[in-house]
Amino acid sequence: MTKYHVGIDLHKTVAQVCVTDEQGGVVAERRLPVADAADGRALVNFLAQWREGGRFVVEAIGMNRWLVNACREIGLDLVVADAAKLGLSTLGKKTDRRDALEMARRLRLGDIDRHAVTYYPSDREHGVRKLVRVRHGLVHVRQEFVNQARGLLNAYLVRPPVAELHSRKGLAWLRTCTLPTETMTACLRAIAVAMTSVQEQIDGLSARVDAVGKEETVRGLEEYPPGVGALTATTLAYELGDVTRFRNARAAASYAGLVPKVAQSADTSHHGRLTKRGSRV
Repeated sequence: MTKYHVGIDLHKTVAQVCVTDEQGGVVAERRLPVADAADGRALVNFLAQWREGGRFVVEAIGMNRWLVNACREIGLDLVVADAAKLGLSTLGKKTDRRDALEMARRLRLGDIDRHAVTYYPSDREHGVRKLVRVRHGLVHVRQEFVNQARGLLNAYLVRPPVAELHSRKGLAWLRTCTLPTETMTACLRAIAVAMTSVQEQIDGLSARVDAVGKEETVRGLEEYPPGVGALTATTLAYELGDVTRFRNARAAASYAGLVPKVAQSADTSHHGRLTKRGSRV
């Protein structure tokens, strides 16, 4: 049976596909639109031609979940590769056609299997990850509103009666607080209304996080370790995924971006800021 290696360079509205044989010769190249669900089905049907004896590779990007799920549902041997480890942008001239060909070539040589295969979370894991990330993002939005409100209050030496302006008492006070000018008061009231809405969404997502922790006791833990709550435990469990994929604790810390950058030469070693390889959210 002839073996085929298929590189898929996926973008938001288009996909570049390159199919190579056992000797690396190009069997087919196609640029297909993926503007809607119908285009997506057409792409999967096109790839299905090489189901027998074919291996496929696509980069791990946020928009590829529909493609990975659809391909695996019909039995395609699809590999999800870490874009950073592929390093396609360091190869000089970068085009979609060249990227698809390079992925197919490195899949054929086994380079992707050895160095670039990445973890692909299940839909449930992906959903819980989004849950904690969206909540985290809303907390940042809330803090921006808090900073704006404190700026208005500090300008007139107005001291709120509570430390946390986003608390129930703090929000109630902000909605009734009056500043020296009508315009400034209107700005403060607008911030208070927006902050109230954001806080309601944070509370709703926090309740969902607690529910996830109670349903699964976070990957079999009988109880949370001291100082660790449902949010921290759920974030660790679902951001890391299957922890057996890490060689040791240092590898897990590196994945999360919690290790410093190192520049070493001979007897000189410099340690810089955290790598921040993990989620920026």
